[in-house]
Amino acid sequence: MLRSVLLACTPLLAADPVTFRTHVIETKIPGGYAVLVADLNGDRKPDVVGLTQRLRELPWYGNPSWERHVLVEDMGGLVNLAAHDLDGDGIPEIAVENEFSMVAAKSRGLVWLLRHQGDPRKPWKATPVDELTTSHHAVWADVDGDGRKELINAPLIGPKALAPKYEDRVPLVFYRVPASLEGPWKREVIDDRLFGVLHRVRVVHWDRGRREQLLTAGFDGITLHRLIQGRWENQRLTKGHEEEAPRAGTSDVAVGYLKGRRFLAAVEPWHGNEVVVYQQERDQWQRRVIFSELTEGHEVCVGDFNGDGRDDIVAGDRGRGEVRSAHVFYAHDDLGADWHHQVLDPLGMSASGCAVADINLDGRPDVVLIGSATANLKWYENLGAR
Repeated sequence: MLRSVLLACTPLLAADPVTFRTHVIETKIPGGYAVLVADLNGDRKPDVVGLTQRLRELPWYGNPSWERHVLVEDMGGLVNLAAHDLDGDGIPEIAVENEFSMVAAKSRGLVWLLRHQGDPRKPWKATPVDELTTSHHAVWADVDGDGRKELINAPLIGPKALAPKYEDRVPLVFYRVPASLEGPWKREVIDDRLFGVLHRVRVVHWDRGRREQLLTAGFDGITLHRLIQGRWENQRLTKGHEEEAPRAGTSDVAVGYLKGRRFLAAVEPWHGNEVVVYQQERDQWQRRVIFSELTEGHEVCVGDFNGDGRDDIVAGDRGRGEVRSAHVFYAHDDLGADWHHQVLDPLGMSASGCAVADINLDGRPDVVLIGSATANLKWYENLGAR
C-alpha cells in the first residue's frame, strides 16, 4: 500500500529549505544499494529501479501506481546499472553489472545489456558485454561528441587489491556500441593509472561542445577524464580527503552551479563522514567541509529544489540506528559561503543510492533514495516554489 508523509523543516531563511512529502515505493528491499530513474514503458513518466545485492532479481516500479515488475531473474551479486535508449524505440536499454564482491578473487564482474522483448513488464533479455574483475559502476556518455553514447565501466578495485588499503591499479574502461547490440563489445581503456578504490564515475559537461566528460571519485580524489583528438586526458582536480587509505579521497562527486558558477559537491573520504564543496579559484579547487557528521556517507546528488538559481546538495548516510537519514544543504548566497542543513526523513532512510528527477512532472525536481539498513525505496515530492 502506498503511503505519503509530509516532512517539514523550520527554515533559517524563508527562501532556503523546501518541504518534501514522502512517498513509499517499496518497504521490503533488503540492503538497498543503487537506484535508477528512467521511463521503462514509454509512457513518458519516470519509473524507478531499485537494486540490491541481496536479491537475485532486479525489480522496477511503474509510475504512479508503483506496481512492481522484474527486469531479470536469477542474477546474483547485482551492483549497478545505467539506462539509455540505443535503438530509438522510446524504451531504454539497460547496462547491468553483477557477480560483484569486495574480494577481487571472488568478483567476476559481469556486464550485461538488458533489452525488453515487446512487453517491458515481462523479463528482459540479457546479452553479455564483458567480464572485468570487480565491475562496480556504469554510465552512458557521448565521449566523442558524435551523438551516440558509449558505455563506461568503472571496476571498484584492481585484480590484486587486498583490504584494507586495496593497493593496486584499477582500470577505467569504455565500450563503443556495436552495430548489432548482440556484440561483440570491444573494451577500450580510458585510464590505467588510478589506484586503490575507484568508487564512482559521473558524466558531466565540463567543456563546451557536444562531447561529455567524466569525473571519477576514489582514493585518488576527483579526476577529470576527457577524450581530446582521439586521446584520453586524465587530470586529477583534487586529492580529496587526505588521510591514509582506506580513509582517503572521495566517495562520490556531483557538479552543481551557483547562479552559473560551477562547484563540486562530494562525500569524503570513501564511505566517509564529510560533505564537501569545492570551488575553483584560478587553477586550484578550494575545499570546504560543510558537514562532518555522516556515519557512512555514500552518494551525493544536486538539484535546485527551491528555485533560487543555486543548486542544492543531497547526501545520503547509510548509517544504522539513530543516525540513519539523508541530508539536504542549501546555499545562502551565490558564493556558497554558507550552507543551511536540513535533515530529510530522520530515522526513515539509510540512504545508499540517490537520484534527482521530476517524478510527478510538476516542474520541480524531486529526490529518490534507496535505503540500505532501512531496506526501503522512497521518493520525496518537492512542494517548494515552481
